[in-house]
Amino acid sequence: MPRPRAGLQHRRMASEASSMSRPLLLVIGPSASGKSTVVRRLARRGVLRVHPTWTTRRRRADEHDGEIEHRFVDDSVFDRLEAAGFFLGTVALPGLPARYALPRPHLSGDGPVDTVMARAPFVGMFEPHFPRRLVYQIEDTPERAGARLRERGTSRHELAARLDVYSDEARHGRAIADRVFVNEVSADALADAFVAAMHTDGAVPFAETLEVSR
Repeated sequence: MPRPRAGLQHRRMASEASSMSRPLLLVIGPSASGKSTVVRRLARRGVLRVHPTWTTRRRRADEHDGEIEHRFVDDSVFDRLEAAGFFLGTVALPGLPARYALPRPHLSGDGPVDTVMARAPFVGMFEPHFPRRLVYQIEDTPERAGARLRERGTSRHELAARLDVYSDEARHGRAIADRVFVNEVSADALADAFVAAMHTDGAVPFAETLEVSR
């Protein structure tokens, strides 16, 4: 079963005053750990409202249908938006050419939980803007993640670059996450565990989203 990592979020909530009624949810995890699968399921259930990151990365074959976590643009569009101050900040992964950025999310006080998918090294860029946030990490073994990357048709260079930092990124994520979920159950069971955790952590105050999958 997914193993929670508790404590950090509760200390933050006790020590920080914020005008937001709920925290921003950051879903982090290394490449191919299962983030997209869980987030898409919960978005379809109406539990999450996903604020997409913008990226110069090429769209994968599995991202042409139902993809909600990224907006894909070329370098010229990305450069123009960055110069205009559209993004909170921009980042890149070691060994990979693509860049990622996030416009400032406009958060809602009710309804689906405002959510951003990110990576552990990028969580710091949210701190000045969203002092009240909830960080959930999804992780898996490097072997299973590597198998998923190969199934996607990931190039050998990109596969090596992503797996080279996998274990270090997972350790980094554990150190900053409020909860850690291990991707060793079905996607629906993992999504249900997310909903239960968000209820416990005060991110889901509305009853209709507490229903688990049938």
